Amino acid sequence: MTTFIAVCLALIVIELGAMLAVLAVAMLKVRDAAQAVEVAAYRVDQEVLTLGESIRSGWMASLKNLIGLGLKFFR
Repeated sequence: MTTFIAVCLALIVIELGAMLAVLAVAMLKVRDAAQAVEVAAYRVDQEVLTLGESIRSGWMASLKNLIGLGLKFFR
């Protein structure tokens, strides 16, 4: 009977070890995904800042005037 209990306890310990290994791998993948999202968010932020700077610098107003002028020729 004690042999059976010892084998069951050993199997439980092995199972817990395997579960911890799977959890560690899953956490590493979650960390990698979070870093990828952070990089994407940084790139989007830079694009938004660039667009905002172009609007403030007057390029957007010039482009709007140019499009308006082009539309006048097609009317």
